[in-house]
Amino acid sequence: MWYKGAVTGLDRVRALLRLQWFVVGSWLVVASGLHAVLTPFPKRWKRTAPYIARWARLGGRCLGVRATEVGERPRSGSLVVANHQGYVDIVTIGGLFPCIFAARHDMRRWPVLGSLAASGATIFINRDNRRAGYRGVGQVTAALQAGATVIAFPEGTSTDGTGILPFRTGIFQAAVEAAVPVVPAAIRYDALDGEPITTSSREVVGWYDNQPFLSHLLALGAHHTVDATVMYAPPLLPPHTDRRTLASEAEAAVRALLGMEGGVLPQRVGRGGVRTLEEARQR
Repeated sequence: MWYKGAVTGLDRVRALLRLQWFVVGSWLVVASGLHAVLTPFPKRWKRTAPYIARWARLGGRCLGVRATEVGERPRSGSLVVANHQGYVDIVTIGGLFPCIFAARHDMRRWPVLGSLAASGATIFINRDNRRAGYRGVGQVTAALQAGATVIAFPEGTSTDGTGILPFRTGIFQAAVEAAVPVVPAAIRYDALDGEPITTSSREVVGWYDNQPFLSHLLALGAHHTVDATVMYAPPLLPPHTDRRTLASEAEAAVRALLGMEGGVLPQRVGRGGVRTLEEARQR
């Protein structure tokens, strides 16, 4: 069943062709970067970064994403932290510069994207298992020390973009230990098919509230263009005091980029409906 269902037969054909193009093109990118994929860690992370960016640009073209950058791009070896509205963020920011991603462990099970992410040296972090979580953060530390730029979404889940969840602090420990810059980034979706984003069209671009993945992807692919803006704040430079302070500073910087006041939470999120700051802190 198609999410929201309001698409024509021609729209469905366009979406299916885009998805096929994306799948075939993605594996061609993987094949072209096979030498990088087969490189031992920790060098693999930096060597695969240009191919991940190439793959993300392909995904952006397939979904009609047109991203405008504001501010100075992160330098190589930085931890980039951004707000998160769904899988489209990956192709929106990931295609702008060589990078790898730190993602939730359950992304491995996503149709299409899961196997591609695993082949591209994505670092999966299991927040439900403390030992596995520490191991994932350690891998991020090693990737940063190897010179890879790592992108993470510390809200921990996708939201409708009307607010920001308190940043989880674990990923920031990697920046503390690797002594690298942290670059706060804000992703904003401005228009769908040339029309300003509304409450209704926000649901087409963002993926949250446990909507079926493939139906949402096809519904988004049925549209022509998505206009986005990616904004960078000045980097937070090492040495860093501790991960909690760093997370707070990064969250404040992202809020400032989006013009959001502190404590404003999204109305809808990927795992249920967080409504208050206290509820968000308990997640």
